[in-house]
Amino acid sequence: MAFFYAAIYLPARYIIGTDFDTFESLPVEWRVGLSLLACIVLALVFTLLPSRLHKVGVPYVVERLNYHNGNLPLWNGVVQFFTAAIGLIGGLSIGKEGPAVHLGATLGGYLAEKAKLPQYGVETLLACGVAGAISAIFQTPLAGVLFAFEVIFLEYRQRYVLPVLLSSVVATLVSHYLIGPLDIFSIGDLSLVVFSTDLFFACFALVVLIVLLSALFLHTQKALWRLSGLSVWVRFMSVAIATSLAAVYLPEALGSGYSSLTHLLSGDVILYSLFLLIVVKTALTAFTIGLGIPGGMIGPTFIIGGLAGVQIALIFDNDVALFALLGMAAMMAACFQVPLTALVAIIEMTHSSEAIIPALFVVVLACLLMRVFFHQESVFVERLSYIGMSSTISPFQRYLRHHTVKPVSEDIVLLPARVPLEQAKNLASSMVDYIAFESDGDWHLVHRISVLDALQTLDLGPQLWLVFIDDIAVMDLSLTLESNIVPLIDEPSSLESMWHWFQKTDSVEVLVALSDSSFRRVSRHRLDQFLLKSD
Repeated sequence: MAFFYAAIYLPARYIIGTDFDTFESLPVEWRVGLSLLACIVLALVFTLLPSRLHKVGVPYVVERLNYHNGNLPLWNGVVQFFTAAIGLIGGLSIGKEGPAVHLGATLGGYLAEKAKLPQYGVETLLACGVAGAISAIFQTPLAGVLFAFEVIFLEYRQRYVLPVLLSSVVATLVSHYLIGPLDIFSIGDLSLVVFSTDLFFACFALVVLIVLLSALFLHTQKALWRLSGLSVWVRFMSVAIATSLAAVYLPEALGSGYSSLTHLLSGDVILYSLFLLIVVKTALTAFTIGLGIPGGMIGPTFIIGGLAGVQIALIFDNDVALFALLGMAAMMAACFQVPLTALVAIIEMTHSSEAIIPALFVVVLACLLMRVFFHQESVFVERLSYIGMSSTISPFQRYLRHHTVKPVSEDIVLLPARVPLEQAKNLASSMVDYIAFESDGDWHLVHRISVLDALQTLDLGPQLWLVFIDDIAVMDLSLTLESNIVPLIDEPSSLESMWHWFQKTDSVEVLVALSDSSFRRVSRHRLDQFLLKSD
């Protein structure tokens, strides 16, 4: 994340000369030129790259988690890194948080793959990467943890909590050390919140405005998804034109928009309609993301909500800082259906807990109204649904993913095809049921009792399987017994992979080479028994 910050902030600071995201301080020709150049470069990049590398962002992370066992290709992460940096430097109305989530998830998945972890280990490290990314970007450790559960997994998983918390805290500490404290919003001490009818009436008005903005944000994107078949040049140049118009007439709508909210909270007076800025920022962000620009939505929605809160505070003569916080929480919660993440994020970012009760009111009401009146899920869920994919997996799949093959595997005795007779006789004291041996490149499984029964035939006279090597009596297992030829596979990442293997091959048993170099037998019958007992 520190490298991602450097890739964005250093060029922007060199171009703008002041704090990042203050594009309104640039001459108009620079603002227009940067946005045009960014869109041209992005269109060129996506034209040259194969289509499989075009998929980036949070929906792609969820897709890979649910359909590809959390395997995130490294090159998609590289594409996300550079394309998001280009868009942000160019002043496009996107955020850095979505790309950061993709990068964090890719890193977690890569480490899990190198360590050859089982599926639950892959999911754990992926969650750690997501939480760490959000924590590093915002320096909000608890919000990072909740984001991983509410957005990526869409549920809370207790077994992942401790490692994800540790990752989130470490990421925040490293971010503090490398970047320094992120005082994104200069909000002083909030005045004591006095609960009154006027306060909650203003809160209700804020919720109505937030819900309408969220609906505009979501429905604009859904309408633009239908244009995904158009050429990348057509879509990206349309974004360039829209951004250029904003650069000329409303430059505060460029970039993430943090500077606009910061200026308002500092008491600066704006020279145009605040409501116009809110609507333009909402529509421009939805237009940019909806047409495929590889950027994030979390930061811009935060800003849009904060600006909406300031507008309501000015209308109802309330505390501007308080309503900015309420608007940020409500907008994020409504767009992404992440009520706890939104609530904790504003508390951690502003180091204030004064707004908890009114924030709970606006967050819960905004989420409910979006679901009841607009039937809207999270924008990430809606995106996956549009392309025909599910954002969740079935309880059966989840159960299988959380178990390795060891509970359904059996110990075996691994013997050479020609085993000394005395060693074969020792099998009588063994408690292991199956013996495995290799012959002519094939692996064979035979029941231990069958070997012992064959040994009993020595009382009837010499047997064909009895051979002598250097005057040592040897039992040739390949000549002795009716064994089953079975495949040998590497240890699957989870029981789900094992179950799919049985479904695909129609086999009844298999030898599995575990990560500790041991071999075990897994049968379809034992797997079915395990699932029935679990039910």
